[in-house]
Amino acid sequence: MNRTPLALPKDFRFCVTTASHQIEGNNTNSDWWAWEQIPGKIKNEHRSGRATEAWNYFDDDIQNMKWLGVDTYRMSIEWAKVEPKEGQFDQNVLNEYLSQVDRLLAAGIEPMITLYHFTFPLWVSNQGGWDWAGVTPAFARFTEQVAKTLGTRVKIWCTLNEPMTVIAAGYITEVFPPGRNNMASIALPMENMVRAHAAAYHTLHRLLDSETFKPEVGIAHHLRIFDPSRKNNFFDRYASRKFDEIFNWAIPEALKTGKMKFNMPFLVKANATIPEAINTQDFFGINYYSRDLIEMHPLQKEKLVRRVAEGSEVQDLGWEIYPEGLKRLIEAIAVRFPRMPIWVTENGTADSKDHGRSRYIESHLVAIGETIAKGIPVKGYCHWTLNDNFEWAEGWSAQFGLFELDHQTFKRMPRKSATDFRNLIQNHRGQVGGKA
Repeated sequence: MNRTPLALPKDFRFCVTTASHQIEGNNTNSDWWAWEQIPGKIKNEHRSGRATEAWNYFDDDIQNMKWLGVDTYRMSIEWAKVEPKEGQFDQNVLNEYLSQVDRLLAAGIEPMITLYHFTFPLWVSNQGGWDWAGVTPAFARFTEQVAKTLGTRVKIWCTLNEPMTVIAAGYITEVFPPGRNNMASIALPMENMVRAHAAAYHTLHRLLDSETFKPEVGIAHHLRIFDPSRKNNFFDRYASRKFDEIFNWAIPEALKTGKMKFNMPFLVKANATIPEAINTQDFFGINYYSRDLIEMHPLQKEKLVRRVAEGSEVQDLGWEIYPEGLKRLIEAIAVRFPRMPIWVTENGTADSKDHGRSRYIESHLVAIGETIAKGIPVKGYCHWTLNDNFEWAEGWSAQFGLFELDHQTFKRMPRKSATDFRNLIQNHRGQVGGKA
């Protein structure tokens, strides 16, 4: 790894990210737990089960975070555990999250809280999930309970994680619940996501704003690069623009203008006015992993195809490794949302042999530094993820962790990339590096 200090400001934040369902285990009242029990839904018929036993090993994880040198931990609150039945809140669960936040703060690590990271309580899912008219007030009520419990201990909040991943995987490709394959149906759940975010945004500010404290509330958006596979092909250029317009920008723009309007003829159309969503992002969170080359074949059964650039480096899941894409997207955010603070809320690679993770992290941090040099206010970088965990439809087969997990003992074992990330952080801060 390069030992030249990164071109990042000294107050740049380093972070690791996790999600509750993927690490806590025994999330039996959630839609994802139910989804896992359906044969064929998860690769190799894996189950989340006890996951990484995160609650029982939380102090170990804090010590590993301190060893890494990260100053921020992005974690999520599991709605299905907080409110296992409609209107019934489990104070013991809320107290556990309060304890975790207090332990992080005592260790000098700032918590960044995500309120929805892909999972619903079963009672929400059974009423329609993101299609349910009651999802917005229900999410606002859940947000209120969490905010009252954690209070001003938490400054940075993500209301939703990757809303468009939920849309694409749950309503088009059938790999997430609710398991649909109907692109025409995505407008309503997208609108309800924006409404739920807006309700949570206003709830957090109403409860926590004061003369001396103001929470920062945003969304962790999954943005991707969509380039035409055949650069001179009209249909590929058109389709890649539409993917970019709808997947990347439809929700962020609605949070600025209060309007969600897009049209992909014969496939999907939306035209919603959501005035309560206007200017409801205090920062822009970007989760970035890869790019897709888009082909459109209007006369074929499979009209839209995503490809990987020929000869490109890919990670274990076949995703192209393309750090230039992070730079391109941050620059696009800065154009659409001038002067808005930006957080890279997720970035990482599935790399079971740990051959390329160190290089992956550094190359993406270099890309971030190039955007900061242009005056774009990128505040921090959150690596996905701390420990190998349950990776949704991929089960346990995709390993994104800086720490390898022993599934029998739950021991966390640092990979070489963990040491390299630690040394990179310490080198940036002018400190001496170290080994695991």
